[in-house]
Amino acid sequence: MKLFEIPMLVTSLFGLCLLSGFDAPPVYADFMFGEPVNLESVIPVLDGVHDVIDCFSYDGLEMYIHSDRAGGSGGWDLWVLKRASIDEDWGPPENLGTVLNSVSNESHPSVSADALTLYFSSDRPGGYGSNDIYVTTRVTRDAPWGQVVNMGPKINISNADLCPWISADGLELYFESYLRAGGYGGGDIYVARRATTDDPWGEPVNLGPVVNSAYQEHNVSLSPDGLLMFISDRDIFQNMPRPGGYGYCDIWMTRRASLSDPWQAPVNLGPQVNGSASDLVPRISPDGSTFYFCSNRGGNWNNYQAPILPVVDFYPDWTVEMKDFSKLAQYWGQDEPSVDIGPMPWGDGVVDIQDVEVLLEYWLSWY
Repeated sequence: MKLFEIPMLVTSLFGLCLLSGFDAPPVYADFMFGEPVNLESVIPVLDGVHDVIDCFSYDGLEMYIHSDRAGGSGGWDLWVLKRASIDEDWGPPENLGTVLNSVSNESHPSVSADALTLYFSSDRPGGYGSNDIYVTTRVTRDAPWGQVVNMGPKINISNADLCPWISADGLELYFESYLRAGGYGGGDIYVARRATTDDPWGEPVNLGPVVNSAYQEHNVSLSPDGLLMFISDRDIFQNMPRPGGYGYCDIWMTRRASLSDPWQAPVNLGPQVNGSASDLVPRISPDGSTFYFCSNRGGNWNNYQAPILPVVDFYPDWTVEMKDFSKLAQYWGQDEPSVDIGPMPWGDGVVDIQDVEVLLEYWLSWY
């Protein structure tokens, strides 16, 4: 079908919607994961035994990792992979240098949307606890990173604070904190907020018992739109799995309706992602199409990716057909989550031509 024919199709479907009805209960748009693939076959410059994917720049041209590969300054160092366009292969990892890296461990970098601020955790001497969160900035994308600054006693306490994640708008900083007063388990997820990017960070707030548990939550990350949060459920060195999982360490997801709404109860991502071993460090590509994680399935640590697929079979019968288009047209121009699938995989708050384009990709087929 040609794109110029889509508006005519939608117009005709409006009439069809008025004449026909479907009694099936509403099914909210969701997404599923395709088969995970070992990244050794996709990004061969990565070494799954030594490299862990932490984040991507929002234009998809930089990939930040922490690694203990040869050529670093200490145990774990911060490295970056670059590419000229999203259609090109990644270049080899480049060490971020001794301004950022030390003889201690640096890990879990998170880069701001403008790619000019980098947050990370380190156990270097001179901090407030066993692991602290640090920040560095640069003037332009081509400039070197500046001097590293400890984020201070408001963020860092005498125990461990690590794995920071900065939201796309720069107004929320999520991180994991261990044995902080008022917590619910060994490690909890906290968020510090600020009104503008020029304001200081407020006091960290525990996400509460809906998200945090008596077990351990860590490796937090957000989707590009800030409405999905992914966490791992337990430190791999402790035998305390969160109930309802599949293995030694699982990945969970929680949603919120808007940036000002509370986070909902975490849901396990299921056996397509989680296995009997440890699955952790969940990350999403900037365009929302690919899910990345680290796992020791098979006995060795490796990085994996899985495609994120929109659920487009609105009347579950395993075929995308006219009645699915009909339901989409019924809510044309509205904010209807059950059919808001474009841009994939979780929509943009309005049913429009982007949703039609996604649905057409699966016309008369299913996964």
